[in-house]
Amino acid sequence: MIGIIIITIILISVAVLLTVNFFYIIFQGYAPFIITRDKILNIILNHISFKDSNIIYELGSGKAGFLRAIEKKYPQIKKLIGIEYFFLPYFLSRIQLSLIKSNIKILNKNIFNTNFAEADVIYCYLNNGMMGKLKEKFRKECKRGAQIISYQFPLPNLTPVKVVDIEDEGKDKVYFYKM
Repeated sequence: MIGIIIITIILISVAVLLTVNFFYIIFQGYAPFIITRDKILNIILNHISFKDSNIIYELGSGKAGFLRAIEKKYPQIKKLIGIEYFFLPYFLSRIQLSLIKSNIKILNKNIFNTNFAEADVIYCYLNNGMMGKLKEKFRKECKRGAQIISYQFPLPNLTPVKVVDIEDEGKDKVYFYKM
């Protein structure tokens, strides 16, 4: 009987979290939880170079796929930070990262309340609305030379230094910017 009550409480909690996430996505313009495929991550990593001292952010990090790919390919980079607003992906990624003893740090916070002054590289797979809101934030906060990488959604009215068309993926593009 107690087991049924506990399972019911867990299921109701998950349903509430998913409902709240859904309403944030629909009514506040937040990006849904969609991961970047490994193939795309490899293409991105082949188009950028890193220094050991780089501070790298992934916005809307979900499972932190971009940061995991960097940690795997460049284990010497020690400051990898994911920002995830929604609790469920944040919580799951924290558990997964702790199980593999990762150095990636995941923060449960709003990207608009995060200061990017120390960032050398910022990766985004968000949506058009979010990128439009982030453009001015990046311009104000990012240091000169900081790289912004966006999969699928460009920063409006900013010219990227490079656009990579993903072959065999239809209209997929990766946008690379320097602030």
